[in-house]
Amino acid sequence: MTVSPAPSIPLSARLGWAIGEFAIAGHMAIISIYLLYYLTDVHHFPGALAGTLIFVPRLWNVITDPLMGGLSDRVKSRWGRRRPFLFAGAILWGGAYVAMFWIPADWSLSHKAIWFLVSFLAVNTGLSLYHVPYSAMLPEMTRDASLRIKLSALKEIAARLAVLIAVLASPLIASAAPDALTGHRWVGLAAGLFIFVSGLTAFFTTAKAPSVAFQPQTLSLGEQWRTFRANRPLFRLSGAYLFACACDAFYSALMIYFLTVSLRADGRLVGAFYPIGSLTAMAMTALWAWYGVRVGRKRGAEIAFGAAAAIFCCALFLPSSNVFWMIPFMVALGAAMAGVFLFPSSIAPDAAEYDEAISGQRREGAIFGAWIFTQQTGMALGSLMTGIFLDLVGYDPTVTTAVPPHVADGIRLGFALLPAALLLIGFLFLRGVTIGGRASAVRPDIALAQPAALSAPAATTPKGAL
Repeated sequence: MTVSPAPSIPLSARLGWAIGEFAIAGHMAIISIYLLYYLTDVHHFPGALAGTLIFVPRLWNVITDPLMGGLSDRVKSRWGRRRPFLFAGAILWGGAYVAMFWIPADWSLSHKAIWFLVSFLAVNTGLSLYHVPYSAMLPEMTRDASLRIKLSALKEIAARLAVLIAVLASPLIASAAPDALTGHRWVGLAAGLFIFVSGLTAFFTTAKAPSVAFQPQTLSLGEQWRTFRANRPLFRLSGAYLFACACDAFYSALMIYFLTVSLRADGRLVGAFYPIGSLTAMAMTALWAWYGVRVGRKRGAEIAFGAAAAIFCCALFLPSSNVFWMIPFMVALGAAMAGVFLFPSSIAPDAAEYDEAISGQRREGAIFGAWIFTQQTGMALGSLMTGIFLDLVGYDPTVTTAVPPHVADGIRLGFALLPAALLLIGFLFLRGVTIGGRASAVRPDIALAQPAALSAPAATTPKGAL
């Protein structure tokens, strides 16, 4: 078996590609933490309706994520297969993001719902247009697993930094406005510009990054589907990732209610506590990457999932008399969640190589279309669960008097136990993953799929040569 030498990745391309994650992570942070609150407490949507409005447009990603992935596999341009999508996606996504936070205040609830649905649908279209090809660039840039986990770690650090910026800046921007409605509009405008700048940075800086030359897709649709279904490691890894994303969206959205209702603290403390978790995650990502190179990424993922589930359960015992116990809680949670997201992301490119082994074709776009769809579905499920959960425990955003004890206790139980349960389900999916062992240039777990398919890897060329 022969393996082509790993192409050099310029430092500017590595950093620029990681900066491209700013847009995605900033988007996720605001969607997870503030969007449900924006709908329920600024525009007074009932919790279940707000959660449904956030969930429904993401069903569109069932079509757009695989479509964008497949299209980017087939594009032939002087910019390469993926970069044209980064440019177009950043423009559509950033503009739609501004519109989403610009719901007219004097409209009826039904008309507000239509405005939000249309704008959020455009947001998800732009996100899919950008996110899938952007993520598919990782397996193209290198086949070396140790380098992949380092690039994934760099991307995760950028993601945590973006979350930190979004969480710290959003309350400051909103509080500077004369009212909550105007404040959230300003947040939407700032986020839209953030997405635009981040996306175009990734587009320009990856011009000389290694990429795979255009390859005609010779399999029929039926053959493509059969080989796709045969990629069991992808589906099992995607299952674990789906529940991790649902956990992240659920606890992020519920945190402000946990602080204000269960712990009776100022909601603005979200802007202090959430960044603590992000800073810890940034510091721990490099350590997790080091650990994964030595003991295996799958093993690292299992440890991170189990640790995070145990830490969530500790929220049952956080005293309402001293809210600053949230600090050690967020430190521990941030450390564990860094591994929860690093390891699946670094294993996903191996699933693309597994697909190549059984199909004989490079279909990174199609594989990452399924991967990003999994992420978006998990985030949507987490948001939907939060809205339904708030209704089930009896939370009423219009009540200005003391919140009933059963509501506060219910939110505490949900904040602690539901994320833990989601992570434990994800852990069970991880147990069936057969890729993601110790990092090496050639991995037997992939080669076993069909050794002959890997004997002549597809040519990897600088994008400027296309």
